[in-house]
Amino acid sequence: MFWIRHIPGLLTLIFVTGHACATEFWYSHGGTTGSAIADLCRQFNVDRAQADRLHCIRQGSYEQTLQKTVAAYRAGKSPALVEIYDVATPDMLLGNATLPVETLMAERHRPYSPDTFVPTFKRYYSNEQGVLAAQPFAASTAVLYTHRDALAAAGINKPPATWTEFSETLRALKNSQHACPMATDFSPWIWLEQTSAAQGSEITVKSDGVERYRLAQGTHLHLMKDLAQWVHEGLVRHEASTRSGQQALAFASDECAMLMDSTGSWNTVYSTLRADIDVTALPIYPGTTRRANVPGGSSLWVMRGHPEQEYQVVSAFLAFALRPDNQKVFSARTGYLPVTQSTATTVQADEHAAPAIKVGLSSLDDSHGQPSAPLRCGFITLMRMIWTQETGNALAGRQSIERALSQTAMRGDELLSLFQNMHPPLARVEQGEDLR
Repeated sequence: MFWIRHIPGLLTLIFVTGHACATEFWYSHGGTTGSAIADLCRQFNVDRAQADRLHCIRQGSYEQTLQKTVAAYRAGKSPALVEIYDVATPDMLLGNATLPVETLMAERHRPYSPDTFVPTFKRYYSNEQGVLAAQPFAASTAVLYTHRDALAAAGINKPPATWTEFSETLRALKNSQHACPMATDFSPWIWLEQTSAAQGSEITVKSDGVERYRLAQGTHLHLMKDLAQWVHEGLVRHEASTRSGQQALAFASDECAMLMDSTGSWNTVYSTLRADIDVTALPIYPGTTRRANVPGGSSLWVMRGHPEQEYQVVSAFLAFALRPDNQKVFSARTGYLPVTQSTATTVQADEHAAPAIKVGLSSLDDSHGQPSAPLRCGFITLMRMIWTQETGNALAGRQSIERALSQTAMRGDELLSLFQNMHPPLARVEQGEDLR
């Protein structure tokens, strides 16, 4: 069963069984990625009987897709398969509305092998028992894009690998009269989550079963104080102040020299076919060890309460999406990372593959080949909004960075407490306890 409980500003999922007549797959993307998904669906449906086809329907943004899925269950209708963004993973795991995809595939004689997926993706979307709950789909991570010619004109001969080098590069660019050393949208996904993962800094800590944010200390505090100084000096500009108003386009047009963005932005970044674009891992502080980035993007969740015929269609489509040819084409068209280990290995060895894809894949493992632990904070979307509000006030000079991060941690802890109080332990949920 699946319904939604509204608390001011919060969205809590509780699931009620229901389904639509046809086998439906709801997805979130428009543009190039949306076209790639639609083509994948069309290719899957070729030569399939009408009753065995998958009806693929775009629902809007990630958040809109999540909300529409909730509303559909309340109305007694549901998609059998739905694309859900990464930050909703804790809600989906705790909602008792989905079937673990690994179990579904095994029961329908399409089992995953132990090395089917890139380890980071398997870990991120597995439950506490290590069972894959959702199939990785449109996967991404963050990388640093730089214009080689702009850096060379400023006397810099390689992309910055540390934050110290990054700061020096920003100042060298400005001293060489570059009007926009870097543009950013100040996304917490980049400036908090991805940079902390690469640095190996914990965003939360758990003591006696209670999870709390840890932001106003360590490398995140250091980085945000550096960012405030860069903004104050005009070295880092908000994307809204660029001619295009969008960070990836500002970089692609050569208006701005550096960009930290998703691997999924590669096709936009490379749309002008400039030959001087370098892609490297996110910087870290000198004297520290690089750790693995965390994945972003989305995964595919199988909803409970559907007839066997629909699950047969869903399992066939999930297997179809993992075919090597489909993985390569989808990645090349969208800039998203291949999620299977075999295709990832092939892409890494391909000298013609997009640099963002290759660097993104290599960034998902640390020097020991280990992925980072997944970030599983309840109400993380709301936490991102709080971080953006508080740090925005700090970057505008209305409060200190220290106060901004302390306020963010305090308000975030309230969300964590509320989330933990609203959800029973994961083991109880997975035993099928009704959450009403």
